[in-house]
Amino acid sequence: MAMRRTRRSCEAGMGAALTPNEIEVLALLRGANGPMTAYQLLGRMQRKGGAVAPPTVYRALKGLEEAGVVQRIETLRAWAVVTSPVPGVVAICDDCGSVRSVEAPSLFESLHQRLAAEGFAEARQTIEVHGRCGDCTGGQA
Repeated sequence: MAMRRTRRSCEAGMGAALTPNEIEVLALLRGANGPMTAYQLLGRMQRKGGAVAPPTVYRALKGLEEAGVVQRIETLRAWAVVTSPVPGVVAICDDCGSVRSVEAPSLFESLHQRLAAEGFAEARQTIEVHGRCGDCTGGQA
């Protein structure tokens, strides 16, 4: 059954109309302590009393990615809410699981220029760095 888009727009001000499933997935991600896998999202949606199947969650995640409000964290095979519209490096704490985007527009522009000079046309850029956040290191780098 096709899902109609609602007239509600996302809170990020993107103006994109979201489906009820996208709204539910976005709310779950916003309420999470960190990134969530599709099956974690599925489990939470099913606990709320629905007969939800994996394709429903994946379609919602795809729609939210296209709207620019969530991003896939490749190395974790999970999704998180986009925290900044500026291209950034995804910093992942291996101790507490926190994920944040560190703005690095010049890094991405430099990378784009180097790749273009090599004749490579990138489809997207994702840079993820694993380590320990400031809270877990006690502020020591």
